[in-house]
Amino acid sequence: MHLNQTILSFAIVLFIGVVFSVWSCSSSDASAETTNPDSDADADADSDTDTDSDSETSSDDGPPSTDSDFGGLTDSGSDTGGDTDFSTDCAVHNDGWTTFVFVNLCADNVTFEGSNIEPGDLLPGQSDCRDLGSDVEAISSIRYWGYIGPNPGGEHHTLAEFTMNTDFYDFDWYNLSHVDAHNLPMAIVPLEASDDCRSLVCADELLSECPQEGQFYVDGELVSCVSPDRDNPDSVVARYFEQSCADAYSWSGDDAESMAACAGEDYAIVFCPNS
Repeated sequence: MHLNQTILSFAIVLFIGVVFSVWSCSSSDASAETTNPDSDADADADSDTDTDSDSETSSDDGPPSTDSDFGGLTDSGSDTGGDTDFSTDCAVHNDGWTTFVFVNLCADNVTFEGSNIEPGDLLPGQSDCRDLGSDVEAISSIRYWGYIGPNPGGEHHTLAEFTMNTDFYDFDWYNLSHVDAHNLPMAIVPLEASDDCRSLVCADELLSECPQEGQFYVDGELVSCVSPDRDNPDSVVARYFEQSCADAYSWSGDDAESMAACAGEDYAIVFCPNS
């Protein structure tokens, strides 16, 4: 949140500077020709890297609905396609609440569950919000998951895990986890515009290539790829998870690439981000 306030202040100062520059140079055609290309380049750069910050300067109602790829998802190689109906309007920026937006980009209905929330069901393309608490209250060790069809049960899900509003620069810490298992592709996307806030994306379906010792069936249907030894980085399943998606924990000690931090407020948890 502190980072977002800094970005907003910088954007306002930049905007005032550009307006003053254009006004002072309007009497000279030559000057206008030399300043306009730079202004266009600055505007393009701003729109590419900080579209939500632009909207914050023109509206007091929070960021607009984001209806395609959440911006950061495509940076990690996934593509939501742009044909979905979901909205993030229920997560209002700077409203004093930490809100999670659950987004279903799968081809089938998804049930989502997790810590301190009412479970929900999402049709393909739908989203739904849950408020977690105030944006300053420490919220430790919370986790969320989803499933299609039969519930594979505890320790058989891909997990999105968070610790919110820590004392360390108000950072939120978050990760995707395959430590127990993989059952659905998932992503965590910070909704505040900041280059310092990293999206975590595991977009590939990992059930079909799951090693035999990890295959878990319910009523004859393969519903989860389970790690038989969560503390062993050299197990066949852990190595398979690490090779398939470095953005998620593949075993219990896999901290180097898989943990992210952000001084944010609201987050999207996306199921099937590459559908």
